[in-house]
Amino acid sequence: MEEPSSVTISTKAVEENGNCGENVNLEPRFECPICLTWLRDPVLTSCGHKFCSQCIHTWLQKEGACCPVDSRPLKSENDLFRDLYTSREISQQRTNCPYQQFGCQVELSPVDMETHISQCTYKRNLSESQAVQGTTNAMSAESKLWDPPPKRETEVSEREGPPPNWELLLKNLYERLVILEQENRELTITVSNQKKQLTTLQTSVCFNQEEMYLRNCNGVYVWRLKSFQEKLTAMINDPLKMFYSPGFYTGSNGYKICARINVSSRDSNYLSLLLHIMKSENDDALDWPFYGTMCFVLVHPRNSENNIREITSSRPDLEAFRRPTCELNKRSFGYTEFVRLNDVIDFVQHDSLVFRIEVRAYDKYNMPST
Repeated sequence: MEEPSSVTISTKAVEENGNCGENVNLEPRFECPICLTWLRDPVLTSCGHKFCSQCIHTWLQKEGACCPVDSRPLKSENDLFRDLYTSREISQQRTNCPYQQFGCQVELSPVDMETHISQCTYKRNLSESQAVQGTTNAMSAESKLWDPPPKRETEVSEREGPPPNWELLLKNLYERLVILEQENRELTITVSNQKKQLTTLQTSVCFNQEEMYLRNCNGVYVWRLKSFQEKLTAMINDPLKMFYSPGFYTGSNGYKICARINVSSRDSNYLSLLLHIMKSENDDALDWPFYGTMCFVLVHPRNSENNIREITSSRPDLEAFRRPTCELNKRSFGYTEFVRLNDVIDFVQHDSLVFRIEVRAYDKYNMPST
């Protein structure tokens, strides 16, 4: 039997190993989303995607300044960074020379293979007839050096099978998109409702904390009037304008009191500081009229010796100390000329004025302690 010529053997060997340059599986992290081949001179975008340097620069010039994957805005000068780590990983991959069957046993990375092929000794040593007949398949493998190999066997069978039903595929994708949008909308509504509930809960907690403080201050309340200059201007422009403190208690089950400040109706050069007894849930268990002492203090922010302090006692014959019939007693008790307007400025710090009000209730029957 006549033995086949060396040329025929070489040709057959190359034909049987047409994928000799593709024996390294291409992982998704090494694949350029634009050219779908090995990353060459990889760059990393600010949005976290990898591309060949030439591919992404060409894309940004022709297709618009946005990422091909997620459409986020990209600028070549600010949002592209050389990915040296990925370059190093690709350089560690190994593939065989397309001219392996002619004797070349070199294994190089895809990055270095193109340079090697142009200088491959076995490629140059092929005879003219071999170059015509035998190197066709080798050069074909060379031309496909950068093509990605099939990632799964199913992909090959899918390519060889009938074309997909694109209308059905688009319909399924559209239905899935609608479902995702509905789920996203439901999540958005849920998050919004939870934020409202959280805000309500925070408001309730703050209110309860303040209510607990007012109820357990034992009749000593520090009233801080913030934005005082604005309040003072409003009171000067409108003599009927008044500002009230929150209601505080002489004890956890005691009398409920609030303070009031306004420009004096007797002399517009003074501020009045007065107290109102307020209606509370404990009024039916308290003694009326109110019997006790009240201390009014305007706190000087820098020197306590300059505090303005006035102490007075209740008068049972006045309506101001009787049990209130509405939210707060219409009659008040205190000082209609507590501090001059010209002097009050010296007590303002950080646009706030501070009063300390102390109310002590006494047992008018003077019951002895046991």
